[in-house]
Amino acid sequence: MSRPTINLRDLVVLIADPSPYLSMIAHSILRGFGTNKVLEVRNSMGVVQTLSAQKIDILLCDARLPPHGGLSLTKAIRRKVDNENRMIPILVMSNDTRETTIRQARDAGANMVIAKPMSPASLYDRLAWIALTPRQFVDAPTYFGPDRRFKIEGYPGGVGRRKGDHIVDVAKEEGPSLAQDDIDNLFSAARFGKD
Repeated sequence: MSRPTINLRDLVVLIADPSPYLSMIAHSILRGFGTNKVLEVRNSMGVVQTLSAQKIDILLCDARLPPHGGLSLTKAIRRKVDNENRMIPILVMSNDTRETTIRQARDAGANMVIAKPMSPASLYDRLAWIALTPRQFVDAPTYFGPDRRFKIEGYPGGVGRRKGDHIVDVAKEEGPSLAQDDIDNLFSAARFGKD
């Protein structure tokens, strides 16, 4: 299966990381993807200054960016109503990828979390996901950012809580359920490439 192709050549990417070494790695990976406009800063003040000075297309931000952390910076970017960069794609980079960390980044308004040290494949996959499957932004009293739901498999009771949610009819069960042996055989066939 081939990867989707995205053109990063004309995008301006800002890397916000306190480590010059890790910034250099991300910078090199982005250059390898064809990105020719990569900027680097070491703290959140550098991010604020850069965002006010020029248009940035993507922000790669370390979760522990000094002085207050990348998640606080992400919240500040998302919450400021008159900020023209409010909807910028933000990827939070972290060496802590526990579920709680990912949930905190999501709730701060980050588009994605990427594990550090990052690989070219993982960065490309997340950039492609953001580019090819954009999520609507949600504006609520306690949250502004990309829709935190990646997929909708049905709403509790068939009704969503948001204005744009449509009623989802869940079909009634029909006929007998598959026996466990039949389910195991289906997965076994799929695992070994049989029809």
